Amino acid sequence: DGALQVVVHDAMLGTDILLETDRLVLSVATIPREDANQLAQLLKVPQMQDGFFQEAHMKLAPIDFASEGIFLCGMAHYPKKAVTESVIQAKAAAGRAATILAQRDLEIEPITSHVLEDKCDGCAYCIDPCPFDAITLIEYQDESGQTKKRVVVDETICKGCGTCQATCPKDAIYVSHFKLDYLRAMTMAALEV
Repeated sequence: DGALQVVVHDAMLGTDILLETDRLVLSVATIPREDANQLAQLLKVPQMQDGFFQEAHMKLAPIDFASEGIFLCGMAHYPKKAVTESVIQAKAAAGRAATILAQRDLEIEPITSHVLEDKCDGCAYCIDPCPFDAITLIEYQDESGQTKKRVVVDETICKGCGTCQATCPKDAIYVSHFKLDYLRAMTMAALEV
């Protein structure tokens, strides 16, 4: 007869219910902010295919990113069914931030990259691949007054991943305890066995 009917399942009653309605209004889709991609690039944090931010590990670190000191909560993570989910995540993120802020001193990674100044010619091949933006190019004057370039590593940001060492064509940058000579010796020793 042209009337709109909607059948829904009522979990409390355990049965289907027939509703006669004048209109059916679907909920509006929740989408990420348009500038979420810019924020992800700025903070160096990953996004899922749908544009929401992705945690470091779903079970082990549900509010953490791989980048330390940045935490995830609420609708930035994914569309939540209930506000209580966002509140619980926000409390967890605030608690994680408070544990960092409450410390008088913070320990940094012991394994970081180091530049051999005499070998570095400032080609900057290592800057873009660095996932933590820990390397910058500087200009300086040597003893003779010539302007030269080389890279500098910010050890407070560096995580010692070794990407810079792998991309340097001059062997001018190395990760602590992992110089190329050491790696070659270990590889040769392993091949001899």
